[in-house]
Amino acid sequence: MRIYQSSLSTMTFEIISEFAPDVKVNLLRSFALNDNETFHILNNYRDNINSVILDSGVWSKKNNPIKFNHTVDDYIEFLKKYSSEFDFYFNYDEDFDEKERDKFGSRNETNQQKIEDAGLNPIPVLHLLDSDVVQFHVEQFTKYPMVAIGSNGLSDARFTSVVSTLNTADIKVHAFKLGSADKLRDLPVFSADCSSHAQWTKAGRCVIYDNIENKDTKISFRPFNKRGEKNEDFYRAHSRKEDFFWFLEEVVGIEIESILMDSNYRTFSNSIYFWWLERYLTMHQLSQQGKKYQFDDNVNVDDLLNLFEPDRSEQPQS
Repeated sequence: MRIYQSSLSTMTFEIISEFAPDVKVNLLRSFALNDNETFHILNNYRDNINSVILDSGVWSKKNNPIKFNHTVDDYIEFLKKYSSEFDFYFNYDEDFDEKERDKFGSRNETNQQKIEDAGLNPIPVLHLLDSDVVQFHVEQFTKYPMVAIGSNGLSDARFTSVVSTLNTADIKVHAFKLGSADKLRDLPVFSADCSSHAQWTKAGRCVIYDNIENKDTKISFRPFNKRGEKNEDFYRAHSRKEDFFWFLEEVVGIEIESILMDSNYRTFSNSIYFWWLERYLTMHQLSQQGKKYQFDDNVNVDDLLNLFEPDRSEQPQS
């Protein structure tokens, strides 16, 4: 499994290259969202990138249409020049609610076809999980061996069964905006993406895996919240404090003082956590019997160490 990290900045890559030069993260960048930084990262930190993919940037456009006013034609022109820089890229799926869908098609399908007509190969993005849509892709698996499910599909009660159906048809699935360990643990997706590393930092926290509850657990570095109330997850009194200290020193390669003094190191720690999590989840899924999961080829299970002994010596292979 791959967890593509979005919103990783140049600063985070600088710290990764200094303190964890052998780590290669999976990276998602968005079209028209600081393209200069995208190319700066690709030109200067390739040694720390395992795989890089491109989102169409329509989520940013939806939330701020004045600032982000690009079109599918702009996206096509960008892809004509730079698509080779990315391992794969997604459709310009600007109709999140499929409001313009009817029996003749949809705006997203029109954009998909328009991009394909330009000689490009975008990954289709599903926002509706209706049986006819899913069945179409099952029948078209040779043309579309990979599909993505938009973030609005995550709340659909059919989400897990749809992923399983596509997986059974040998179609790789990418899940947008999904980074929770408990939700990914037994979900047969090839990849997912999230910006959780940055969101945890923004909340003044780092994250570590709770192997008892099998989920992420947050650790705060502020004894009180903005309302003056006690933070129950304050690191000094945290039940996973010793595990977190060990993770910092042995996996991340820094000490607690760096975390306390500079929030950039919290983002770094969180980024390494999601890099580690994808390895752990790959190991977990490979260990399951009688289930078929999508994971990176050539992963040697013996190289994937258990929760208490994570290692950076081997990378998930593309």
